[in-house]
Amino acid sequence: MTPRRPDIRLTIVTNHPPRAVLAVLGVEAAPSWCRMLTRIDEVRSLPSGAKVIGSWFEPRKFRSALEWAFIERRGLGDLVGLSAEDLEKLAEWAARHHAQSGLDSNLAAAVGGMVISERRIS
Repeated sequence: MTPRRPDIRLTIVTNHPPRAVLAVLGVEAAPSWCRMLTRIDEVRSLPSGAKVIGSWFEPRKFRSALEWAFIERRGLGDLVGLSAEDLEKLAEWAARHHAQSGLDSNLAAAVGGMVISERRIS
């Protein structure tokens, strides 16, 4: 695994970066502390301990090879999802930047405290 860049605090794995950054962070372009991944080789080389969320824009029955690679990589158990505290910090960041984070803090409670993937089809 490649070493984690200290300035990257969130990685979003997605099949549609413009929609994902808008849905997750509420802004048009990812800030410098957020990395967008769209390639299978990038997913496979995620460093252990990386804070990652998958954001998908296709129906679950049509999962892409990228999403399957993310599911496989996530299965190794060394990636970190978003906690309720992370979701609160993202909401605070969005408010400071006059944006609207699309992540719902109820997601963390629904999955035992960690959000690792969300699906938006609209």
